[in-house]
Amino acid sequence: MSKKKKIIIISVISIIVLALIIGIAIFLINRHNSEESQSYSGDTRIARLYDRLSKEKMFSFTTTIDDNNKEIYAKTSDAAYIDTTYEGEESKFVIKDGNSYLLNDENKIYYTYQNNEIDLNKVTEQLGEVKDTELVEGTENIEGKEYNYEEYSGFTSFAFKLSDEGDTENMKTRFYFDGDNLVYIKTITSNTQELLKVEISDDVDENLFEIPSDYREM
Repeated sequence: MSKKKKIIIISVISIIVLALIIGIAIFLINRHNSEESQSYSGDTRIARLYDRLSKEKMFSFTTTIDDNNKEIYAKTSDAAYIDTTYEGEESKFVIKDGNSYLLNDENKIYYTYQNNEIDLNKVTEQLGEVKDTELVEGTENIEGKEYNYEEYSGFTSFAFKLSDEGDTENMKTRFYFDGDNLVYIKTITSNTQELLKVEISDDVDENLFEIPSDYREM
């Protein structure tokens, strides 16, 4: 083979290799951008969920780890109901008229916490904390299905059992969506994770926001 042909072949191979390197680099950059893009626009799934729930006349927002650890939050225009089961122990609150009422179903009594409605708008306030901040986007397979997620750093409000963890500074929260429907929330710390299943509904029993008539105040 002549020297000239060798030079041509080497040049062609070099061009092909260079094109492959450039192609791989472009692919990795696009993949990185699609999975870890940061957004400041406010046009996110969390922002849209916040807007929708803020306008709802009535909705429920249920988060579940298992039967012993779950929470039902229901909201109407001027009242809220919170039923929390933590490590098998259940507590129920009705929040209305500027007060919080702790219900004891076993003894049919309730306790009044005057001038306390801190959790009246619990879910929308939690979503409002994160909706305009930086996020990381990606996809993840949960229980055999691929979901899009939005990940936010430095927020602890959606942690359930992990709210007791000391390492909250580096805590991350991932919101998983099926379309625009929120289906899971994962809280991630440096050494553990917590996954909540989420169910949102506008089919709510209005009686939840009333103290049963046969309950007496303590």
